[in-house]
Amino acid sequence: MSDECKNKNLRNVHLGDLLIHGLISAFITLVMFALTPGGPLSTLKLGRFPLVFALNFAPIFIFSVLLEGLLGRIRPAIIVNAVFYMGLFVIHRTKVMYRNAPFVFSDFKLGLEGANMLKQSYYPDRYALIILGGGLLFTVLAAKFLKKPKIKFRQRLWMVLAALMAAALLFGSVYVQDRLYYSLPVAGNPYNILSHFNSKGFNYTFLYRIKDVFVKAPQDYDREEIQKYDEEDRSQELATLRNREKPNIIWIMGEAFTDLSQNSAFSFEPGFDPNENFKRLQGTSILSGRIVTPSFGGGTGDTEFDVLTGTLTTDVSINGYESFNAIKREIDSLPRFLDDIGYQTRAFHPGYEWFYRRNEVYGKMGFQEMYFLEDIENPEIRGEYVSEKQFTDLLIERFEADLEKSEAPLFDYAVDIQNHGPYTYDKYQESYPYHSKYKLSHDAANMFGSYFMGVKDIDRMLGRVYEMMMSKREPIVLVFYGDHLPSLGSEPSAYEEIKKELSWEDLEGEIEYYSTPFMVLANESGRAYLQRENTELNHGAVISSNYLASTVLDLLGYTQGDPFFGYNSELRKKLPVISRHFIYDGKDAYHRTEGDTESPEIYHHYRKYEYYRIND
Repeated sequence: MSDECKNKNLRNVHLGDLLIHGLISAFITLVMFALTPGGPLSTLKLGRFPLVFALNFAPIFIFSVLLEGLLGRIRPAIIVNAVFYMGLFVIHRTKVMYRNAPFVFSDFKLGLEGANMLKQSYYPDRYALIILGGGLLFTVLAAKFLKKPKIKFRQRLWMVLAALMAAALLFGSVYVQDRLYYSLPVAGNPYNILSHFNSKGFNYTFLYRIKDVFVKAPQDYDREEIQKYDEEDRSQELATLRNREKPNIIWIMGEAFTDLSQNSAFSFEPGFDPNENFKRLQGTSILSGRIVTPSFGGGTGDTEFDVLTGTLTTDVSINGYESFNAIKREIDSLPRFLDDIGYQTRAFHPGYEWFYRRNEVYGKMGFQEMYFLEDIENPEIRGEYVSEKQFTDLLIERFEADLEKSEAPLFDYAVDIQNHGPYTYDKYQESYPYHSKYKLSHDAANMFGSYFMGVKDIDRMLGRVYEMMMSKREPIVLVFYGDHLPSLGSEPSAYEEIKKELSWEDLEGEIEYYSTPFMVLANESGRAYLQRENTELNHGAVISSNYLASTVLDLLGYTQGDPFFGYNSELRKKLPVISRHFIYDGKDAYHRTEGDTESPEIYHHYRKYEYYRIND
């Protein structure tokens, strides 16, 4: 066919094209509001809704026009636009349900990891699937009536340029402006990022928050000033620690382990208490209490990060989540320090080595050896993950083997993952027996039954490790804690059905929302190495997870060997809790950005040291 004939089949852009893009984009925007995790009415109830609608509509409209310019036809443009945005809204909603965190720009890098995780653990959100299916069906049916010739190349080029220019102009002059963003009303806690997403719409809040993907140095940060702290001469202290006899350390983080079963809403028949071993061992522990973690319902890596580095995910990572992404080079941390003073440092995670980049990150934190799912012959799966029994068998077998042959003391760090959610009946094909004083919905009853099943398996693991430890003559210290509370549904959640209100309104609520139990144990010979008087903490103490390492180092008398952990130990006495939204100085609690005491200045200095330690 000649070029002249081809050109006859091409058309010009009409005003009707823009009208179609506008109507479909408005529909997609309404789908976004319908998929809002806080409920579709969370934005509609607020004033200034027309402005919020326009701010969320504009990116969808511009992208639709851009796609028509790139593809040349309106039909595929509106379908691709709908698939992209509606899929993004469902992903955001799903992440909120599983992680209590919004989808942010840096998450695009984790697409493969997220897809693989969902294949193993995703429980369908029927409401979202219905809205998604209905939205896409409507778009496809509408597109059937839009069979139009291809647009002329020159006009396609103008469409692309106009869309890109409009996007750049709006982004720089509107979407990143603080004044507009903070002038819009927020339903719920204004300090909670999810309240902003729910109230101002996903598109607008997502674009405004893009600037947060860069971790900025704290105000007045002076590298040379902070570097002096980290370069203090500790050679004499390190030499003393290297030559000292040291106990072996087993350090275990239990997936979603909590003492939720001890809530007054539940009771169990004799012999069926899910926390039986845990409660027994609490009574013999050197120290026990609660750590305030950075995440809820997910984010195991964030709690790992806080504990192992002594820094806060909320301060040094992109968007305050996915902290392992902040580790780009070798950093100082608990395993690196223990390596420096003579420990054989090993990490055991029975999940895929690529998840959260642990195969890279563990090495950068100083672990000499790593053991993952890929290293396990014939993995035994329970609840879609390596079983607690096999995890315990491998942990004990490997520890006992190296205990006999290794001349160096062992630091065995392990993360069990069997009790990863979601907690449906299908997870174990059975429900743990319990009684509730409240009448529970079918879904809530199954969630608790499934969750307690996993907690009981962790409790058995804890009992077996403790028995092994007590049977050894070699000194052994055991550190155990949970990484976060489980996610138990939403709107309403299973927590609400047992009258357990989770909120961020004050520090007490935040501790309830984010804290998990911890304890430090030792066998008979190991107790001689723990000096209880070295820490100010009493049983039942509540501290942030970033203080757990310095607390254990204090008990062992090691803190003087590392300047940051020494600093961390002193900070713990002044600011025992730095949660996601609040700071507690032992007397008063206030939001991180507020306060009329010297604590904001102390916290600000700590942020500088954190930034130097991880990001500089």
